[in-house]
Amino acid sequence: MSFIRSFRFVFHFKPLAAGLTVGIAATAFSGESLGLATWFGPWDYVLRQDEEGQPQAAFARLRGKNGSLLWLTCQRFASDADQAPVPFTSVAVAQKQFLGRSDPGGRSTVYWFDNNGPEVGHWIYRDRHGQMPDPAQVRDFVDKLAGAESLTVELSNYRYETQQYEFRLDPRDTGNVADRFRKDCDDILGKSDR
Repeated sequence: MSFIRSFRFVFHFKPLAAGLTVGIAATAFSGESLGLATWFGPWDYVLRQDEEGQPQAAFARLRGKNGSLLWLTCQRFASDADQAPVPFTSVAVAQKQFLGRSDPGGRSTVYWFDNNGPEVGHWIYRDRHGQMPDPAQVRDFVDKLAGAESLTVELSNYRYETQQYEFRLDPRDTGNVADRFRKDCDDILGKSDR
Protein backbone atom coordinates (compact mmCIF):
# COMPACT_ATOMS: atom_id res chain seq x y z
CA MET A 1 0.00 0.00 0.00
CA SER A 2 1.46 3.37 -0.89
CA PHE A 3 2.05 5.83 1.90
CA ILE A 4 -0.02 8.98 1.40
CA ARG A 5 0.09 12.04 3.65
CA SER A 6 -1.68 15.36 3.14
CA PHE A 7 -1.62 18.70 4.85
CA ARG A 8 -2.46 22.31 4.06
CA PHE A 9 0.09 25.09 4.23
CA VAL A 10 0.63 28.62 2.96
CA PHE A 11 3.36 29.45 0.41
CA HIS A 12 5.32 32.63 1.15
CA PHE A 13 7.99 32.64 -1.52
CA LYS A 14 8.61 34.40 -4.80
CA PRO A 15 10.50 32.51 -7.52
CA LEU A 16 10.17 28.77 -7.08
CA ALA A 17 12.67 26.49 -8.78
CA ALA A 18 14.71 29.32 -10.29
CA GLY A 19 16.46 28.35 -13.49
CA LEU A 20 13.57 26.33 -14.92
CA THR A 21 11.52 28.08 -17.58
CA VAL A 22 7.86 28.93 -17.82
CA GLY A 23 6.45 25.59 -16.70
CA ILE A 24 8.48 25.51 -13.53
CA ALA A 25 10.04 28.92 -13.01
CA ALA A 26 6.72 30.55 -13.74
CA THR A 27 5.41 29.07 -10.57
CA ALA A 28 6.39 32.31 -8.85
CA PHE A 29 3.74 33.00 -6.28
CA SER A 30 2.56 36.54 -5.73
CA GLY A 31 0.94 37.11 -2.38
CA GLU A 32 -0.37 34.14 -0.49
CA SER A 33 -1.52 31.02 -2.25
CA LEU A 34 -2.98 28.07 -0.49
CA GLY A 35 -1.49 24.73 -1.45
CA LEU A 36 -2.14 21.11 -0.70
CA ALA A 37 0.98 18.93 -0.55
CA THR A 38 0.66 15.16 -0.90
CA TRP A 39 3.20 12.36 -1.08
CA PHE A 40 2.59 9.26 -3.18
CA GLY A 41 5.54 7.10 -2.16
CA PRO A 42 8.61 8.92 -3.57
CA TRP A 43 6.52 11.47 -5.52
CA ASP A 44 5.99 15.02 -4.20
CA TYR A 45 2.70 16.54 -5.34
CA VAL A 46 1.44 20.09 -4.81
CA LEU A 47 -1.91 21.55 -5.83
CA ARG A 48 -1.92 25.35 -5.61
CA GLN A 49 -5.27 27.09 -5.13
CA ASP A 50 -6.31 30.72 -5.35
CA GLU A 51 -7.86 32.63 -2.44
CA GLU A 52 -11.32 31.31 -3.38
CA GLY A 53 -10.08 27.71 -3.24
CA GLN A 54 -10.08 27.18 -7.02
CA PRO A 55 -7.15 25.11 -8.37
CA GLN A 56 -4.50 27.16 -10.19
CA ALA A 57 -1.56 24.80 -10.66
CA ALA A 58 -0.52 21.20 -10.08
CA PHE A 59 3.08 20.05 -9.79
CA ALA A 60 4.43 16.50 -9.40
CA ARG A 61 8.11 15.78 -8.83
CA LEU A 62 10.15 12.58 -8.67
CA ARG A 63 13.86 12.30 -7.91
CA GLY A 64 15.93 10.17 -10.27
CA LYS A 65 19.51 9.00 -10.36
CA ASN A 66 22.46 11.42 -10.20
CA GLY A 67 20.40 14.34 -8.89
CA SER A 68 17.91 14.45 -11.76
CA LEU A 69 14.27 15.46 -11.26
CA LEU A 70 11.17 14.59 -13.28
CA TRP A 71 8.49 17.32 -13.17
CA LEU A 72 4.88 17.28 -14.33
CA THR A 73 3.30 20.74 -14.49
CA CYS A 74 -0.22 21.93 -15.27
CA GLN A 75 -1.30 25.53 -14.72
CA ARG A 76 -2.85 28.70 -15.98
CA PHE A 77 -0.09 31.30 -16.06
CA ALA A 78 -0.21 35.09 -16.49
CA SER A 79 3.08 36.99 -16.60
CA ASP A 80 1.28 40.23 -15.68
CA ALA A 81 -1.76 40.78 -13.47
CA ASP A 82 -3.62 42.56 -16.31
CA GLN A 83 -3.17 39.67 -18.78
CA ALA A 84 -5.46 36.68 -19.17
CA PRO A 85 -3.89 33.45 -17.92
CA VAL A 86 -2.51 31.07 -20.53
CA PRO A 87 -3.03 27.30 -20.09
CA PHE A 88 0.24 25.40 -19.81
CA THR A 89 1.20 21.74 -19.33
CA SER A 90 4.69 20.31 -19.38
CA VAL A 91 6.90 17.34 -18.62
CA ALA A 92 10.45 18.37 -17.70
CA VAL A 93 13.67 16.69 -16.64
CA ALA A 94 16.08 18.86 -14.65
CA GLN A 95 19.64 17.79 -13.90
CA LYS A 96 23.11 19.15 -13.07
CA GLN A 97 24.76 19.18 -16.51
CA PHE A 98 24.58 22.39 -18.58
CA LEU A 99 22.53 21.71 -21.70
CA GLY A 100 22.40 25.14 -23.29
CA ARG A 101 19.34 26.58 -25.00
CA SER A 102 17.46 25.18 -27.93
CA ASP A 103 15.66 27.13 -30.62
CA PRO A 104 11.85 27.40 -30.23
CA GLY A 105 11.40 24.20 -32.25
CA GLY A 106 13.32 22.27 -29.60
CA ARG A 107 15.72 19.36 -29.93
CA SER A 108 14.82 15.79 -30.73
CA THR A 109 14.80 13.97 -27.41
CA VAL A 110 14.60 10.20 -27.01
CA TYR A 111 12.79 8.60 -24.08
CA TRP A 112 11.34 5.19 -23.33
CA PHE A 113 9.26 3.42 -20.73
CA ASP A 114 10.33 -0.01 -19.43
CA ASN A 115 11.69 -2.13 -22.29
CA ASN A 116 9.38 -0.61 -24.88
CA GLY A 117 10.85 0.97 -27.97
CA PRO A 118 12.19 4.52 -27.90
CA GLU A 119 9.97 7.50 -28.62
CA VAL A 120 11.11 10.86 -29.92
CA GLY A 121 9.70 14.25 -28.97
CA HIS A 122 10.81 17.82 -29.56
CA TRP A 123 11.78 19.18 -26.16
CA ILE A 124 12.68 22.78 -25.37
CA TYR A 125 16.06 23.15 -23.61
CA ARG A 126 16.96 25.87 -21.13
CA ASP A 127 20.22 25.73 -19.20
CA ARG A 128 19.94 22.58 -17.06
CA HIS A 129 16.61 21.13 -18.08
CA GLY A 130 14.65 19.92 -21.06
CA GLN A 131 10.88 20.03 -21.29
CA MET A 132 8.14 18.59 -23.46
CA PRO A 133 5.73 21.49 -23.99
CA ASP A 134 3.16 20.00 -26.38
CA PRO A 135 -0.11 19.33 -24.47
CA ALA A 136 -1.02 16.24 -26.54
CA GLN A 137 2.43 14.73 -26.01
CA VAL A 138 2.23 15.54 -22.29
CA ARG A 139 -1.13 13.71 -22.00
CA ASP A 140 0.29 10.71 -23.87
CA PHE A 141 3.43 10.76 -21.70
CA VAL A 142 1.39 10.82 -18.45
CA ASP A 143 -0.81 7.96 -19.70
CA LYS A 144 2.26 5.80 -20.43
CA LEU A 145 3.97 6.86 -17.20
CA ALA A 146 0.99 5.62 -15.17
CA GLY A 147 1.73 1.92 -15.61
CA ALA A 148 5.50 1.97 -16.12
CA GLU A 149 8.23 0.64 -13.84
CA SER A 150 11.04 2.71 -15.37
CA LEU A 151 11.60 5.77 -17.51
CA THR A 152 14.81 6.66 -19.34
CA VAL A 153 15.30 10.07 -20.96
CA GLU A 154 18.28 11.01 -23.14
CA LEU A 155 18.89 14.74 -22.91
CA SER A 156 21.43 16.28 -25.28
CA ASN A 157 23.70 19.20 -24.52
CA TYR A 158 24.50 22.12 -26.83
CA ARG A 159 27.10 19.88 -28.60
CA TYR A 160 24.37 17.22 -29.10
CA GLU A 161 26.14 14.80 -26.76
CA THR A 162 23.55 12.67 -24.98
CA GLN A 163 23.30 11.74 -21.32
CA GLN A 164 20.79 9.21 -20.00
CA TYR A 165 18.66 9.92 -16.94
CA GLU A 166 16.80 7.07 -15.30
CA PHE A 167 13.77 7.06 -13.04
CA ARG A 168 12.56 3.97 -11.18
CA LEU A 169 8.78 3.88 -10.78
CA ASP A 170 6.36 2.00 -8.55
CA PRO A 171 3.34 1.54 -10.88
CA ARG A 172 0.90 1.85 -7.97
CA ASP A 173 2.31 5.19 -6.72
CA THR A 174 2.86 6.50 -10.24
CA GLY A 175 -0.65 5.44 -11.29
CA ASN A 176 -2.08 7.40 -8.33
CA VAL A 177 0.00 10.46 -9.25
CA ALA A 178 -1.07 10.24 -12.91
CA ASP A 179 -4.76 9.93 -11.96
CA ARG A 180 -4.54 12.87 -9.59
CA PHE A 181 -2.59 14.98 -12.09
CA ARG A 182 -5.11 14.32 -14.90
CA LYS A 183 -8.05 15.15 -12.62
CA ASP A 184 -6.45 18.33 -11.27
CA CYS A 185 -5.37 19.38 -14.76
CA ASP A 186 -8.94 18.96 -16.03
CA ASP A 187 -10.10 21.20 -13.16
CA ILE A 188 -7.37 23.80 -13.77
CA LEU A 189 -7.58 24.00 -17.55
CA GLY A 190 -11.15 22.94 -18.13
CA LYS A 191 -11.67 19.80 -20.17
CA SER A 192 -12.26 21.85 -23.32
CA ASP A 193 -8.76 23.39 -23.07
CA ARG A 194 -6.95 20.04 -22.94
